[in-house]
Amino acid sequence: MQEYPLDIRGVALRYLQPATEYRWVAPFQWFGKLDLDSYNLDSTQRRKLDQILRLDGSLRGARLARAAGAAARQGRVSLAHVILEAHINNSRITPELDARARNLLNDQAKRIKSVMNRFREWPAGIWNLQDTQAWIIPAFIHAFRAKVNDKKITIISGGHLLAPGEWAWQVPSNSVGWNRVDPKISLANIDESE
Repeated sequence: MQEYPLDIRGVALRYLQPATEYRWVAPFQWFGKLDLDSYNLDSTQRRKLDQILRLDGSLRGARLARAAGAAARQGRVSLAHVILEAHINNSRITPELDARARNLLNDQAKRIKSVMNRFREWPAGIWNLQDTQAWIIPAFIHAFRAKVNDKKITIISGGHLLAPGEWAWQVPSNSVGWNRVDPKISLANIDESE
């Protein structure tokens, strides 16, 4: 049985390997790799899948691609899969699906705006978002890079659907991704050397 991350990478793997038996894991606890070159994809499918993966959490870009990522991170796998297929196949989008995509992105933007508050940074370089679910953190990182700075930060988040508790996300400078996520023990245990 394969492990798939409960984010857009896992939904893409499910799309690419429909017959594979799998189980979901928290995205930050998945150490696999998704290599699109190892699948028999035509150039359009590959480009569209690459776009969806690249835009996960992004503030700008194709609405359907970003909405698929938001849905997947929330655990709304069926919706993410429908949006992913519509985007890849250039299907005509129903008004209902378009409205759902807009709602996903609007909800994500509101949540990010509510936590993008300089008083949440304490001590310096550590953002305390313990009251925020882990699914929002990838989008928060994108927003942080666009609106605040590109320095190394640590984000303390709340739990994930598949990983309860609090988590410490290490985000290197000049990056919109994390390099490590550990269970949060206390602020004193956060490694300053990384």
